[in-house]
Amino acid sequence: MYRAATRLERKNVIVDSDKIRRLKRILKTSSDSETIRAAVERTLDAEAVIATLERLRKRGTWGKALGT
Repeated sequence: MYRAATRLERKNVIVDSDKIRRLKRILKTSSDSETIRAAVERTLDAEAVIATLERLRKRGTWGKALGT
């Protein structure tokens, strides 16, 4: 589901347990830790996609049909 971390570190965080439970079902993960790691990874991936799309938009190549 998520890329293996090269370095895991214990962190104490306060989270909404209902949201973690919902995410666990959505992400099909088995533990709270796995759920949080997967959610962080997905968020970072989504930010990379957004940054790429923004670069394409600034270059003027976003939304143009191929071959035109």
